[in-house]
Amino acid sequence: MKKLLLLFFVLAMCVYPKGEEDAIENYLDKVKVGKAIEYKNLRIFPIIAMKILSTQSYVTLDQASDKGWLKIKEVGSGQVNSVEIKNNGKKPVFAMTGEMISGAKQDRMLNQDVLLPPNSGWIRVPVYCVEHGRWTQVTPEFKSEKLLVPNAVRKKAKISESQSEVWDEIAAGQNRLGIASGTGTVIANYEDKDVKEKVNEYAKKFEKVPSVSKLCIGVVVTTGNRIICFDMFANNGLFNKLWKKLIKSYAMDAISGEKGIIEKDDIENFIEALEQANYVSTGTPGLGKLVKIESDFGKGSALIYKSAIVHMDFFPQDGIIDDGGLRLDIRRNQRLED
Repeated sequence: MKKLLLLFFVLAMCVYPKGEEDAIENYLDKVKVGKAIEYKNLRIFPIIAMKILSTQSYVTLDQASDKGWLKIKEVGSGQVNSVEIKNNGKKPVFAMTGEMISGAKQDRMLNQDVLLPPNSGWIRVPVYCVEHGRWTQVTPEFKSEKLLVPNAVRKKAKISESQSEVWDEIAAGQNRLGIASGTGTVIANYEDKDVKEKVNEYAKKFEKVPSVSKLCIGVVVTTGNRIICFDMFANNGLFNKLWKKLIKSYAMDAISGEKGIIEKDDIENFIEALEQANYVSTGTPGLGKLVKIESDFGKGSALIYKSAIVHMDFFPQDGIIDDGGLRLDIRRNQRLED
């Protein structure tokens, strides 16, 4: 009888996939922090897997747009925080939080990671408006801008979950950079001549980050004494496809940042503390499962598909680094009970 129970347990473990929490911990337990790469105010730490964690190939939003697979339109006569997307392609399409779509009645950014099924039909996807001063149709459908919103905007959206605070951050960022936009669109940040030159300079200096290793699957990004973002992907292939967008987004923070002082051991402690965050499974309009990552020192999310991470991000609150490195209260933080 005991042997039968043991056999049943082993078979059950094989049949049922790992939970979302297990998938996240599997990745975090099997990565190491690479040597910092630095230029001016931006110090980036590559995240390198100890082995291949996923071989899944993903088509990105931009790739699908270029192939003519995607249709993106307003919901009915228009809803600020929703759009409809149809994937006419034969493969799933990954659309990442913060990717910008322009046109229709106002420019938007994706509110969350979405994995669009093949031949999906129309799917309603949550978004934030990133153009406060327009509600007039300029095109029948949206197009991909092939850009991410500035990292500070992505962070504000993730932490606040507030449309008004997203608008406030866009306005504050444009004020810091001396940018004027008639409709308040965040796309103007990337179109300003001086800002574009500075951002492109950073992008060129960091363009080879994904190639530091075939197992490089993400980064922890810092400026001054702040960890501004953690981004990790299924594999090096997906990370590499999105890198040009990511580095330009990070550079927007670095322009007004300070010389980096954060060290490798701070990042290692940060990732260890991240494992103690609270993981809450939420719904997603696409494939897989979306998990909110919540902690007293920041927020993030992870999209899980076939027991592996597609993309995970985390945005720490300012002030988690003090003179002694990552604050001890964060390093000792225990997972919250539901």
